[in-house]
Amino acid sequence: MSPYGGETAPNFVELSVQPDHVRVILEVDLSDYPIFVVPDDGSGTSLAERTGQNIQVWADDVELSNTTNTIDVRPRISRQTAASAQYQPRPRSENVVYVDMEFPFDGKPERITFIPPLSPDEIPLASLGVVAEHMGVPVTDYRYLSQAETMLPDWDDPWFSKFENPNLTRHHKSPMMSFLAMEPRVVRHEIILRLKDYETWAELDFGDADRLTRDDVIKIKSDVSDFFETRNPLAVDGKPMKPETVQVSRIKVGAEGLRVLPDQAEANRKTMLLGVVLSYPVSTLPNRIDLAWELFPVGLDVIPITLSDPAGAVPSQIYASDPVVSWNNYLTTWTNPKTSPVVVKVAAATQVPSLAFGLGFLCLICAYFSLQRTNGQRLILLGLTGAFGAAAIVTYSLNNPSSAPESDEIASRQIVEGLVANIGTTMLETRDDSALAAMEPYVEATNRVKVQAEMRRGLSVTLPSGAMARVEAISDLNVESFTPGEERNRHQALASWTARVSGGHWGHLHRQAVSYRGLLDVSRHGDHWMLDDLTIISAKTGG
Repeated sequence: MSPYGGETAPNFVELSVQPDHVRVILEVDLSDYPIFVVPDDGSGTSLAERTGQNIQVWADDVELSNTTNTIDVRPRISRQTAASAQYQPRPRSENVVYVDMEFPFDGKPERITFIPPLSPDEIPLASLGVVAEHMGVPVTDYRYLSQAETMLPDWDDPWFSKFENPNLTRHHKSPMMSFLAMEPRVVRHEIILRLKDYETWAELDFGDADRLTRDDVIKIKSDVSDFFETRNPLAVDGKPMKPETVQVSRIKVGAEGLRVLPDQAEANRKTMLLGVVLSYPVSTLPNRIDLAWELFPVGLDVIPITLSDPAGAVPSQIYASDPVVSWNNYLTTWTNPKTSPVVVKVAAATQVPSLAFGLGFLCLICAYFSLQRTNGQRLILLGLTGAFGAAAIVTYSLNNPSSAPESDEIASRQIVEGLVANIGTTMLETRDDSALAAMEPYVEATNRVKVQAEMRRGLSVTLPSGAMARVEAISDLNVESFTPGEERNRHQALASWTARVSGGHWGHLHRQAVSYRGLLDVSRHGDHWMLDDLTIISAKTGG
């Protein structure tokens, strides 16, 4: 994501270079409107015709004239990225002056220069955010246009078009990128590639067609899935692995990051991008991963790759001369997440061991008879009374932990909190059999299938790539009620909580908060609490 915050600027311009013209869409904050109007030269030109005319576009050494297609006042377009929250926008008008202009040119210029409104000393007169593209391919993320900037268009392959200023660039610079993610239960290899490059490795029977239909896209996705299933072999702890699943999506790279596109939309064959996700289930974080890269687009000898694990992400590169990439587990504080029994003492009738009861009874008998005996016998009986009483106390203490039972309110929260934490850990499992095994400490065997089905239905958060987000933390737990059931030792809890979930795909980490409300049917087995059934009433996604 762009770390520059250009999307928060009060004024914004979209630059689109096409084969025979440049399209400029300008949004002007109402308070800055006078800055974007050229002075009246007495020719009778209207205010509308003078709006935006101090935005200049040059093709090589020729200043281009323009035609205004549209000018009106309309609501401001909302532009948001994951970084937007870091840059609070300045006060801005809700409506903007919208100007749509075209600057036609002849031939294929080598340089196209864009000049914002500047003072005679070349100081920018207004804060102007910018995003640029060439023939549908993004050239920049959200940045600022604060001086004359020159684009170098690549007419043979727009992917390689760029600005002279290296600060005006985009996150996804390479036509092919790789991301290797090591997670507690799965290793994911994610790849971004262009259809144009894939066609150099596999034959597509589409002739000279430039546009692809929905059926074409579906066929391509199927072919790409089969192709990558056997390419770029991966080994886990020295053992060669085959991906359990291969997901292929049609994606678009833009200033907002990556977007998954629907199959229904037609595709441009020259600019179409694909995202591939290969999943390799593991039982825990491996010690070593080895990836042998095989695919290099024509003219590209270096593939950028990002290696990520629970400690963070590290950028690296794959070279044609050295195509093997390895990851070693150097984590020293990481703990493999596991489910555990939920053990909570609750306020209830005291359970007195039979031995302690017998010793206490003898204590009472000795105390009774000591009152009816003479001094010598009384001393002996009093001694036995003390001995039996002390033994009863010790026996009871050994069978009952010294910590007092929790109050009902505290205990019910601990029970629900423990079960919800276990649920989050179980949701890490990618296989049904592993998920059922993970439930063993807190769900009885007869209930696991139905509980698992409700977890998948009500708690799953799916990323655009199809991968599942994982729970990072639970907060704001509120046990609204904890009521007895029809049977002894069975209860039903009505609770709400917020899960902070995260997940990565194609180099981007997604985080969001999801607020849940649900019913938990629980049963008590001594101090051990089991989840018998689960019903998720609602799930609401937050920020």
